Amino acid sequence: MYNFDEIIDRRNTDSVKYDEMDINFGRNDLMPFWVADMDIKSPDFVISTITKRAQHGIFGYTRRPDQFYDAIVKWLKLRHNLDAAKENIEYAPGVVFALNMMVRKFTQEGDKVIIQTPVYYPFFNVIKGSNRQIVENPLVVKDGKYTMDFDDLEKKASDPACKMLILCSPHNPVGRVWSREELEQLGEICLKNGVLVVSDEIHFDIVFKNSAHVPFASISEKFKMNSITCTAPSKTFNIAGLHSAYCIIFDNEKMNAYKKELSLLDLNRSNVFSRVVTQAVYEQGAEWVDELIEYLEGNANFVYDYINKNIKGIRPTKMQGTYLMWLDCRGLGLNEKEIDKLFVDKAGLALDSGYWFGENGRGFMRLNLGCPRALLENAMEKLKKATVEVI
Repeated sequence: MYNFDEIIDRRNTDSVKYDEMDINFGRNDLMPFWVADMDIKSPDFVISTITKRAQHGIFGYTRRPDQFYDAIVKWLKLRHNLDAAKENIEYAPGVVFALNMMVRKFTQEGDKVIIQTPVYYPFFNVIKGSNRQIVENPLVVKDGKYTMDFDDLEKKASDPACKMLILCSPHNPVGRVWSREELEQLGEICLKNGVLVVSDEIHFDIVFKNSAHVPFASISEKFKMNSITCTAPSKTFNIAGLHSAYCIIFDNEKMNAYKKELSLLDLNRSNVFSRVVTQAVYEQGAEWVDELIEYLEGNANFVYDYINKNIKGIRPTKMQGTYLMWLDCRGLGLNEKEIDKLFVDKAGLALDSGYWFGENGRGFMRLNLGCPRALLENAMEKLKKATVEVI
């Protein structure tokens, strides 16, 4: 059994989550539940792998041996039923970097790129920053559950200027794990209209029981060839600072184009520590991940039940995966700035504001559940007291 209840002080460690709160919230004395890394220590074998490599004492340019790829290939097959080979996998410094690369390599300035909002806010920057046009295919809520609007998607994908759709699977921030049927319908629409699917699957390992992640590329050969998957072990094992992402590309022409660009930027060499850690987590991490998922689902159930029983005006979204809970705060009767003020000034909590994720995120907040449960218990008590004055 692993201990996920250990509370570790991360302040003054140059943590963005703790030491940069003043930039977004005006103060650093809040309880942080915003940036999507966990307040849970990485497994011991990660620490020992880094320590062993560090003790060698020389940190020159590093390559990626066959064992590195073998570990990824085996993980993809055993955990996600995705068949891939070494030649289908290429390093990336991060998933957001990879998304930028795909937009720049496989669309032209002025082209349109579809995203399904509310969605991870760097998606907006990736598109706008590359002088492409954002096309929103907003998610809709049916019976309390977020779903895709396929009629709207069909209409927007049929525009010849639409060249790409960036899929978030599992979805951040609404916590949906898309079903095979949903992905099939999306994939057929994109295939029919010549829209390339770039699938951000960074949260693919963190899926709760009664749900199953389906890699988009695993559904069919034609989807495999009309897609690029961007993922990483970073969310799963809390190693975002090591820059250990990778892309899965089955189309040889697209893979060669990506590799060429990566090489031109001199970003095709792995970090010496991320290389060994990526291999280690995929070789040794299955048991730790299974226990982590159980703990995170327990966190999600605790917060869901606590809010429903004790906090009026806020409705938590039932999660199927990720460690990010989407909170509907519209029942508080406040605008988005007033909601921010409630969380920050009255509750002393730092969460991601819903409007960061798009217009249809206004009135919501995103809560990071990746932490010891005691921290969530404290946070919920603070939020309960803060909302008593409002409702």
